[in-house]
Amino acid sequence: MDSEKKPLERWNTADTTLLCAALCFLAAVGFRHLYSDSVLAEGFLFVTEAALVGGIADWFAVTALFKEPFGFPFHTAILPNRRPEFISAATFMIQQEFFSRRTLFKKISGVQFIPIITAYLENPENRQFLLNEFLTALKKYIKSVDKENLSKAIANKIRREFENLPAQDLIKDGGRWLKDSGKDKELFKGLILKLKDVAAKPETQAKLQAVLEKYASTATQSGGLLSLIMMGFAQELNLVNFKEAAMIMQTQLLKLLNELLSDSPFQQKTFEECRAKISELTDTPEFKDLVERLQVDLGANLPIEETIESSLSKFEQQILSANFKEFLTIAQDENKNLGALFMKILLDLYSQFVELLKVDSEVKTTLEKFIYELTARAALYAQPLIGNIAKAALNRLSVDQLNNLVYGKAEPDFIWIRLNGSIVGSFIGLVIFTIIKVIS
Repeated sequence: MDSEKKPLERWNTADTTLLCAALCFLAAVGFRHLYSDSVLAEGFLFVTEAALVGGIADWFAVTALFKEPFGFPFHTAILPNRRPEFISAATFMIQQEFFSRRTLFKKISGVQFIPIITAYLENPENRQFLLNEFLTALKKYIKSVDKENLSKAIANKIRREFENLPAQDLIKDGGRWLKDSGKDKELFKGLILKLKDVAAKPETQAKLQAVLEKYASTATQSGGLLSLIMMGFAQELNLVNFKEAAMIMQTQLLKLLNELLSDSPFQQKTFEECRAKISELTDTPEFKDLVERLQVDLGANLPIEETIESSLSKFEQQILSANFKEFLTIAQDENKNLGALFMKILLDLYSQFVELLKVDSEVKTTLEKFIYELTARAALYAQPLIGNIAKAALNRLSVDQLNNLVYGKAEPDFIWIRLNGSIVGSFIGLVIFTIIKVIS
C-alpha cells in the first residue's frame, strides 16, 4: 500500500535515518543528564545533535523545493512558485538539447532509407495493402467524376482541335497515310468490286439499253426526215438491236472491271492514273473548301459526347468491379476485362519500381536525397511542435503532479542528500567536539 502513495508522501530511508538521529539525540540527552561529568556522554550528545541538525536542515532544504515546510513561506515551495520558469526551461531543453538540429540531422543521416523502403515494398502483404489503397482511392475519385460534363469538355476540345487543323495539311497527311499504308489501293479495289456488283445486275443492262435508245432517238430527230426513215428501216430489218448492244456493253464492262481487279500492268497503270488525278484534284481550292466544310459538319454531327460518356461509364463499371485480391488468385488468361488489365499494368509498374530501387544507383541516390531532405525538413518543422506539446503537457499538470514528477525522477538523489546531511553533520560534530576538547 505504501508503494501506491505519491513519492513525496512515502516513508523512505532518509526519514528512518532522521528518526534514528532524533532518538539517538534524546538518548544522548539522557546519558548526559545521568553522566554529567562523562566526556563520552558529552561527545555523544554533541555528535547526535549535529547529526540531527544536519538531517533536519537537509530535510528542510529538499522539502522547500516542493512545498512550505511547517508552513514557512520565506523562499520555500520553489518549484510551484517558479512553475512558468521551470516549464519554459524544460521546453527549451527538450527543443534545443534533446531535439537540436545537430542531433536530428545526425540521427537522420545514419538511417538507410532505401533498404527499409525496398524491404517494405517487397512484402506481399504490404504490396497488396498499398495497391488496394490506391485502387480504393481511384474508385472513389472515379465515382465523384461528373461524366456528362467531362464528356462535353473532352468532346469540345476534340472538335476545336479537329476544326483548327489546316485543310491542306489534313489532305496531305491523309493522302500520305493512304499511300504509305496501302489503303488507297484497297479503296481502289473496293470501288472496282462495288462497280462490278452494280454492273452485273440486270438493271444495269436495262439502263444501258435505255441510254442507247434515248441517244438513238435524239440523234435521229436532230438528223431530219431522212434520218427517221433510215432508222425505222434499220429497225425493221433488225440491223439495230439495242438490247443486244446493251448486253455486249455490259459484258465488256465486266471484263474491264475484272482486269482492273487482277494484278496486271493495266491495273497498275489505271491505279497510278487515278492517284495522279486525285493528287491534282486535292490541290484545287474547291477541294480544299469541301474538306473544310466536311471538317465543320463532322465536328458538329459526330456523336462524340455520347461515345466518350459511354466509354467512361464502361471504364467506371469495370474499375469499380475490380478486386486486387481476386485478381491475384485468378489465372491471367481469365482476366480479360478492363479492370483486370488496369490492375495488371499497375502490378507491373509496381514491380518495375521496386526493381529499379534495387539496381539503379542513380534512382537510389536521388530518392535517398529526396527522403533525407523531406525527413530533415519535417523534423525541423516538428522541433517547435515537440516543444509546444511538452509545454502543453507540463501546463496541464497540477502542482502536486508536477512536484511528484520531478521528485520521482530524482528520488534516490534527494534521499542521499538528506542521508548525507545526517552523516556529514555527525562527522563534523565529532571533528568540532574533538577540536574543542583538544584546545581546552
